[in-house]
Amino acid sequence: MITQYADLVIEVGVALQKGQSLYVNCDAGTYFMAREIAKSAYRHKAKFVYINISDNELLASRLANQNLQELGYNPDFEKMLDYQICTEEWANIQIEPIDDMLKHVPLNPGKNQFYRKSNRAFHHVVRDRRMADKLPWCVIACPTERWAKQVLGPQACEEDLWKVLIPILLLDKPDPTKAWFEKSKMMKDHTRKLNNLGITKLHYQSSQADLTVGLCKTSMFMGADSTLPDGRLFLPNIPTEELFTTPDRNSAEGYITTSRPVTVFDEVTEKVTLHFHEGKVCSFEAVKGKEVMERFLAFDEGTSHLGECALVDEENPIAKSGLVFSSSLYDENASCHLALGAGYISCLAGSSDPYREGCNKSLMHIDFMVGSRDMRITATKMDGREIPLLIDGKFVL
Repeated sequence: MITQYADLVIEVGVALQKGQSLYVNCDAGTYFMAREIAKSAYRHKAKFVYINISDNELLASRLANQNLQELGYNPDFEKMLDYQICTEEWANIQIEPIDDMLKHVPLNPGKNQFYRKSNRAFHHVVRDRRMADKLPWCVIACPTERWAKQVLGPQACEEDLWKVLIPILLLDKPDPTKAWFEKSKMMKDHTRKLNNLGITKLHYQSSQADLTVGLCKTSMFMGADSTLPDGRLFLPNIPTEELFTTPDRNSAEGYITTSRPVTVFDEVTEKVTLHFHEGKVCSFEAVKGKEVMERFLAFDEGTSHLGECALVDEENPIAKSGLVFSSSLYDENASCHLALGAGYISCLAGSSDPYREGCNKSLMHIDFMVGSRDMRITATKMDGREIPLLIDGKFVL
């Protein structure tokens, strides 16, 4: 099953080409998956595979023993690698570091924020190219024993979680690659319906939300696969259920509360209520994670503005499982979500200046799940008419 999963990620996730190089990021607990992906890449005639392993235990030691000047250091070879990734158009696969985060390794909050900001600023060129779909990239998650126990309970094992994920990943189909292409086509058909409406504004209403968000003039909904400059298709998330677009960063008005836990700077937040005025978070409350949210919102100017609005039907297989996955990838595809931070310029079709038009700019991009079974989302069209898109968490369009 792991081999089949790796082949799916290589063939559909990043659509790896013969002679193309690949960068894989994982944590220590998912190195086995990174290795299997690398083996698949070489079977598909990759030129070179580089595996980078993140480790919060080592990071905790660095934060404890270095000052801010030392934490801001990044070796020149990393900049050279970024340059090579961009010029040679390497593919990128991110294995979500769930296993590492679930270790609950204490990280110095202030130093961790400084380190994250410095590191993201250092690597902004390659990250910006991925956000703009100039390079193929794919985010996945891989079952481990620790993650299985988190999702299914203390008696669960890795195999139990695989049983849950196999149908979600379409690995139970005779040809998973073909199945994902077919699913992508259906999602693309749905985005065309949304884009033909000429939507200018979204209104979120539920027992915990009353929020309006305006879209940019050229905002288009996207979903499933994305398109590279040469016309090739790749799938940024496996699995994926979201149809997303880029809002006007200055438009959000009202309030909304998160419906699932969200990890921010390696700390868990729960039931965060965000109040917006003129597009900016003007105040917030949190049942859990108030301090880390304060640090996040002060990270840079963009983290207090929206960069993404994503629509997700609560009847999809991930949501219907009834599970909280403690995974940004899975939980965001089980629920409508809003992202604070960088916006997707790829959603602003034909815009000559996305940032001037209202696309948000930030070093961060974190999705906050807000969907629920009582969520209603209404769209305002260019002619001022309103049309429901979701009622009780389900698509009606």
